[in-house]
Amino acid sequence: MKRSKYLGSFIPKIALFILAQVLINACGNPPADVIMEKSGQAALVFVKENSRFNNRSNAMRSNVDEYYPGTDIYILDPISPQGNVRNLTKQYTRQGQTREDRYGHAADPEISFDGKKILFSMRRNRDSNWHLYEMNIDGTNLLQLTDQVVGHDMDPIYLPNGQILFASTRPQIVDEYERRESPLLHVADRTADGRLTNIRQISFNQSHDTNPMVHSSGKVYYSRWEHLGDPNKFSIFTINPDGSRPFVLYGNHFPRGSGSRVYLDPRELADGGIICSLMERNSPFEGGAIAIKDISRGDDEINIITPSDVPFNDTENANALYRSPHPIIDHSASSTRKEKIIVSISPIPLENGKERQVDYGLYIMDKDGNNVRLIYNDPQFNEIDAVPVLPRDELPGGIPQVVPMDKNIENGLAANQQTGIFFDGNVYHRDPEDRLMRPDENHINKDGSIGQAKYVRVLAAVSMPRNRSKRGGDLGNTNLEKQRVVGYGAIRSDGSFSIEVPANISLHLQTLDENAMMLVSQRSWTHVMPGEKRLCTGCHDSHNKDKVINDLNIQPDEKILNGATGVFYKSGFNNAENVMIHQAAHADTIDFYDRTRPSRSNSVQAVFDSKCISCHASGAPAGGLNLEMAATDRTVQGDNGNETTSVYETLTETGQYQTPSGDTRDYVTDDGARRSPLLWVLYNRQLNDDSNEDFNPSSYDHTALWKKTGTFIDPFDPANRGLLRIIEWVDMGTQYSSSVEN
Repeated sequence: MKRSKYLGSFIPKIALFILAQVLINACGNPPADVIMEKSGQAALVFVKENSRFNNRSNAMRSNVDEYYPGTDIYILDPISPQGNVRNLTKQYTRQGQTREDRYGHAADPEISFDGKKILFSMRRNRDSNWHLYEMNIDGTNLLQLTDQVVGHDMDPIYLPNGQILFASTRPQIVDEYERRESPLLHVADRTADGRLTNIRQISFNQSHDTNPMVHSSGKVYYSRWEHLGDPNKFSIFTINPDGSRPFVLYGNHFPRGSGSRVYLDPRELADGGIICSLMERNSPFEGGAIAIKDISRGDDEINIITPSDVPFNDTENANALYRSPHPIIDHSASSTRKEKIIVSISPIPLENGKERQVDYGLYIMDKDGNNVRLIYNDPQFNEIDAVPVLPRDELPGGIPQVVPMDKNIENGLAANQQTGIFFDGNVYHRDPEDRLMRPDENHINKDGSIGQAKYVRVLAAVSMPRNRSKRGGDLGNTNLEKQRVVGYGAIRSDGSFSIEVPANISLHLQTLDENAMMLVSQRSWTHVMPGEKRLCTGCHDSHNKDKVINDLNIQPDEKILNGATGVFYKSGFNNAENVMIHQAAHADTIDFYDRTRPSRSNSVQAVFDSKCISCHASGAPAGGLNLEMAATDRTVQGDNGNETTSVYETLTETGQYQTPSGDTRDYVTDDGARRSPLLWVLYNRQLNDDSNEDFNPSSYDHTALWKKTGTFIDPFDPANRGLLRIIEWVDMGTQYSSSVEN
């Protein structure tokens, strides 16, 4: 990582500059400023947010959570401290209101490709939803584009094919972490009068998808809140405008040892790279450092251009905060310094133990972070989200290409198709930096087949209810949220698989060994669109320009040829397995126990009741492991009856399993079934290490509980359904109960 260095202290320079501007303006006849004198005298549209002394915003919020009455969109013309500043939306945010606390809030401005229109979101007053609007650059001719009753529309952008893409909480998904409405990406056509029609969801996630921008390639880049299991960060993702091929661009692996980094506000630079803001997950003001990502390089390449006293990992003690970068070309500058960055900066130091405030103003700086100059600051407001008023071809990146809709998706939507296909050429080919276990492609299985990865398990998100008083109760000792098993598919001997899965839903995949136990679990929700035939190969290889994907060619007969090697994969789109009709597929969730439905036969406790408590009952349980619930465990208590039982706590928290060396472990671990002593006991051997050095043999061979073919226990044999249920429960994160009161 690189950081630019300033000569002297950053804060005194900024503070002195602001003071100088105040004195100059007070004396009258200020000298002409030439910040952008020869850039076509472009204007600047920005948001004056009424949050200067009332800022609740942090890196995990969206418009839904940020209503600051009296926030408006302004224009500064030209881009200069002496430019004329005018409120463009006051006539709309004050309309019909007499109380300031009921004024509206306008946000998220975007400029049309011809530079003549402003697309934005607005909450007209305290009682209204966020809707999308469009107006002329001078604030006239307001057109309301959406009028939905359910959900909030925000973050709109223009697409080069005439469509509008935006984020919306219309799906009413409640996020995995803080139980707030999750904005997800949607795309819409426009009617003859400009309103939106044929609105269609194109991103599927259990947390926020925000800050979309269209790249010159025609792809859409956006910030995605990742919280599937342990990760808890915002990465930069890319997706095609038709919803196909969502893919992480940057942020899954950097910085090392961190799960809390947040990348927001991506914008395109002249070389096609991305500039964005970088901060902590809990940054209280959506501010931190500014970073540049070269999208042609590997995942860990990034250049931080702000000074070292603006840390991205300690915003509470930062000497300044940056946010909302936007590139612009200054034709008056030298050839090496033409590209500038318009950015919001708050120079007020933040200190622990004191009431923290910010005062974002608009600044311009060189692309390397140097030569910072004030453009505009109103000390009563925070100025953010500045966008130059220029035709798109005069901005870095230029006018985007049009990415046509995938024909398979077009046909799938027309036919109301409910599924799509995932194809992976080789599950063993992965990015060496992903820090996950490496399955052995030369492993010899019990049946003599080669390759440790035998199956793929498809899991789907089970969304939480919107009503915050009915969130479904405790999920147990897990970072993973509600999910269910969609089904299973086979991994071929060449490491490939082709599976048909449900479309338009958040999914994630796990590769499994011969015992149907997790080897590697995907830590990001993904999806397919109706009819989509998605190539997954390359997702775990190098990110350098999709080198693997570009080698693959779909043949007329739906076989897939690797053009670089001349090899056909055994798995192709013409022989995809429908995972939903696999014999072990099921539509329900895997609960440990559910007090509200105690008679359920498909819970984990039900397996213990039928198979185990004859030896592991209270009183004198074998090995000291009590798997029998107490009478109080069965009593419905508060919080929808989902408090965990004593048996659940025994398995997941008490560290009752002892290894031969005397170490203690939980019977069930966060690392999955292969590494959980409970499954070692049931299989009478250690499953993740042939040396068995951590396995403590018991006097009873528990494999007698299951049906065997020779010495092999087939996890998919219907007679072993109880064993598979335990495996699935552990591999899905040991959620306690998934009952939901809607």
